[in-house]
Amino acid sequence: MSKPMSISNNVPGTRPLVLVIGARGALGALVADAFRRHGWAVRESSRDPIPPPDFHYVDLTDPATLAPALDGVDLVITTVPDPALAAERHVLKRGGVLLNLSAGPATALRSLRREAGQAAKGTVVMNAGIAPGVTNLLAAQLLEDNPGADEVELVFTVTAKSSGGAASADFAHRGFTGRAHHRVKQVALPEPFGSRRVMGFAEPDGGWLGPMADGLTVSPYICLAERSLGAMMRMLNAGRLISKLPRSALGSGRRTAVEEASREPVAHSVAVLREGVPLDYGLVVGQGDFRMAASSSIVFAEALLGRDGRVSAQPGAWYPEEALSINRVEASLRRAGIDVTKHLR
Repeated sequence: MSKPMSISNNVPGTRPLVLVIGARGALGALVADAFRRHGWAVRESSRDPIPPPDFHYVDLTDPATLAPALDGVDLVITTVPDPALAAERHVLKRGGVLLNLSAGPATALRSLRREAGQAAKGTVVMNAGIAPGVTNLLAAQLLEDNPGADEVELVFTVTAKSSGGAASADFAHRGFTGRAHHRVKQVALPEPFGSRRVMGFAEPDGGWLGPMADGLTVSPYICLAERSLGAMMRMLNAGRLISKLPRSALGSGRRTAVEEASREPVAHSVAVLREGVPLDYGLVVGQGDFRMAASSSIVFAEALLGRDGRVSAQPGAWYPEEALSINRVEASLRRAGIDVTKHLR
């Protein structure tokens, strides 16, 4: 991948080729399956030194393993949390397009932007899933429509019964234990959630919103579908013990086959407020957080890589809302089973 990639379906009879890093994981397997069903050629990777048949060996701790797997691909999707950001740095330096679905710390994108500067050859979009991802696009639109807002409030709904691997548990642990005490608030969500007490989550990441939130208060919350589990977490929070929650309490995650991926209700809420008074809000609704993330990655990919092979975003590392808008992808998201509603007040 010594030069920027171009869509291979410019050539009659060929299909665009996507490399899925982490394709053996719960999310990566769904992403690979979704792209394959959508007509893409799929190249899957594994860090097993003796990978399964038809898998490419990629170990992100050894960047030399990237180049062979990236050869000839049109798009890279990574679902693997990688503190070193090896794949992202490779694409920025040598060219190509990469979507990161791993929802890493907000500091990761900032460090990439500083390093790449104007010398970037490739395009990297971080946090390109559902939440963060589609929620970013919704927040950007609501802020544009309500220029007087001084706060963005995000409520992410999750369940302990959803598909997920060890990375999902790591993500949850980091979000819960990042503070000794989180704010708690009563919010109204659609059924089956209803009126719920939600708890602050991953506040240092600022909802993974980019420069659009500069100068604003960003208030991210989490709603646990299981009321008893939510009450237990709030009890730990009230006792200022939440930061002591052991990683083992969240389990090791469970790898599930694609056909067994969960279909739990999802209703992420994004609201904009002024002096604590809601101005407007919207919802991202669907079934199965991982299923939705896989579907949204296709929508993002096909919006970024048009039929003419041109990348719509400039080279560099970007937040989702800097590369795309909700108006541009809303219809495609709906066809993929992800409903985005706006202007509900």
